[in-house]
Amino acid sequence: MNWTSSKILAWSAERLMKAGVGSPRLEAEILLAHAIQARRQDIYLEPDRPITRMELGEHQSLLRRRMCREPISHILGRREFWSLEFLINSAVLAPRPETEVLVEKFLETCRRDSPARARILDIGTGSGNIAVAVARELPDCRVTAADVSPSALAVAEKNSKTHGVYDRIRFLQSDLFESLDPGERFDYILSNPPYIASEDLKVLMPDVKDYEPRLALDGGKDGLELYKRLVPEAARRLENGGSLVLEIGMDQALDVGCLIERDGNYDEPRVFQDYAGRDRVVLARKKNHG
Repeated sequence: MNWTSSKILAWSAERLMKAGVGSPRLEAEILLAHAIQARRQDIYLEPDRPITRMELGEHQSLLRRRMCREPISHILGRREFWSLEFLINSAVLAPRPETEVLVEKFLETCRRDSPARARILDIGTGSGNIAVAVARELPDCRVTAADVSPSALAVAEKNSKTHGVYDRIRFLQSDLFESLDPGERFDYILSNPPYIASEDLKVLMPDVKDYEPRLALDGGKDGLELYKRLVPEAARRLENGGSLVLEIGMDQALDVGCLIERDGNYDEPRVFQDYAGRDRVVLARKKNHG
């Protein structure tokens, strides 16, 4: 058969659908465009474009990987977040669209507070998507990006260089707050911690379960292990009036809210929904003591 763009697109979309991949047509377009080094729209502008043997081989390799449920972001080595392209590999969780709600609500709060040279800590930075997005939006801020994984920090550093903010982010290998100086304080602490209960990891889609780093997913027996450590320690690290902004699982707003209220150092937490209407972000301001 003489393969053309339109023929191979239809064939590969059908294969992906049979493999149980969501949005098979869209993903077929993305894989084909990558294989032939073109834009997705070019596939439709030139439907009869012949596919060379080399391009066909590259496409088949990509298609096989996706049919085995390797995430498309890992196959391509990149993922978009906050209209920026981030390097992704097996050491980091691929950024999710819902995490943009965390950045959005933080920016609204920070711009309303208008602190001079805001000090911001991103706990569990992973690919650096939150830290980089924040640094680009707030040129005067000072960002510390912490992660327990040195491999993740290496990815985050590369992404910060790509987007021109490397000189404004301090990268720190740390299990939560342990590597910070004892007296160091912040105006804002942001985190998208692991929040999936250990038992629930077994039933995740293979795209996530088999390819994303367990360290970035496993939230312990009840999914709240990191929040139980984060909330009280963050209160000691925040300036009075500073804010803690957390991403949560869609059924965790009540539990995380209770942790914050029981701590006693925060005003009443606020919960924000993602674009699908699910609880996704909790924001709590530290009380002004004295």
